[in-house]
Amino acid sequence: MGVFLQTALFPGCEESAARDAVETAAKNPAFQINLKTCRYAQSFEGTQVLMEGDCLGFATLAKALAGLSENPVMLLYIYDGDFWGYDFYGGKEEDHFRTRPDSFGPVNPREKQRLSGNPAALSGWLPTWDMEMMRRYLVHWSDLDKEELEETACPGDQFPYGDCWQMTDFMARLGFPWAFDQVREAPPLQPSYPKLREILERELPPVSKEASAAGQALLDKLPTALSYDYIRRLLEEDGVREFGFPEKTPPEIVEEVQQHRWTVNLPEMNPLCRRLAVLAAFCAFWLRGSIAWGFLDYATYEPRYGNFPKPTDVYVLRARAALADYSKRHRAWRDLERLIELDPDNRTLYEAESKRWLDMERARESDMSQYHDRIMREFAEEKRKEEEKEARRLQLILEKRRKKKT
Repeated sequence: MGVFLQTALFPGCEESAARDAVETAAKNPAFQINLKTCRYAQSFEGTQVLMEGDCLGFATLAKALAGLSENPVMLLYIYDGDFWGYDFYGGKEEDHFRTRPDSFGPVNPREKQRLSGNPAALSGWLPTWDMEMMRRYLVHWSDLDKEELEETACPGDQFPYGDCWQMTDFMARLGFPWAFDQVREAPPLQPSYPKLREILERELPPVSKEASAAGQALLDKLPTALSYDYIRRLLEEDGVREFGFPEKTPPEIVEEVQQHRWTVNLPEMNPLCRRLAVLAAFCAFWLRGSIAWGFLDYATYEPRYGNFPKPTDVYVLRARAALADYSKRHRAWRDLERLIELDPDNRTLYEAESKRWLDMERARESDMSQYHDRIMREFAEEKRKEEEKEARRLQLILEKRRKKKT
């Protein structure tokens, strides 16, 4: 018997909510979920749930989990070691794919099309917007010749077409690298990342390329410190070159940069540490999207008190302003103001970004004001009801006493 396995992806979902959904679904005997063998893993992108067992839930289970968690769910599966596929539900959107649509017998063109996968249905729900990348995996193996079956969908992948474990490469590209220990009859499944040299030579897209909540226009229209050309130049700088980073993978580089910072006194003031932080930001962005902001925060030194040279690297400031979320809007404003000074040719764009933050803040303040007013009204209404209830209680007591006197 081959491998039967299903793993559910809950993008943007806490483990507790995913666990509750799985445990509730397990009460349905049709799904035959063994809760003792379920394994959970939470990451920046959401939660993965591994469910081993010979009975697969397919679309029915995917739809149930999406409804129970009130969250998009992609249920990927390996069937008997022969093929892989998925069923996805997100709100009114649904999508289905199977590498061998005719595995259970001949299918008509309409059913084959239904099982072809639709990147447009996934884009935005999962932490990637690269539909062209997704299409490279959504291939029916029966349409490939023998040589094509030996190829991988993307450079750096571990498994080719025709291998059911290609599912794990697809998961990694969606932002969910395999997060579990080995499973039965499985090859080594630890994430296999390309070296930085390969990423730069081929300009490989990020594993997880999420849309930034604010400032995506900056990334789209202007080169930043996260651009390939900038990183190529950075690697040739004195001090950085000696580390030999091109022959290391992004996780290795992030770890080495962090280790180096711990060996330096006041790393925030050390010029080399600040440059290494930019490289770590690029690697973090390639791996996990906007968490790169934390490293970019180390890329400049701007104390609140005392005199210190203001940052002059336009590319770093652009990247940091582009990746800022709402909680960091004041830092983004400061970076945008500095960019207007350093790069007046793009003043219009920076001012537009500043205005967008301002509009967002005003909208948030308006929402909070309305929320506060609603809470106060509800509080006043509850207080009124309590006072009426208390007045009625006292009235009944008085009436009772009067009856006793009479």
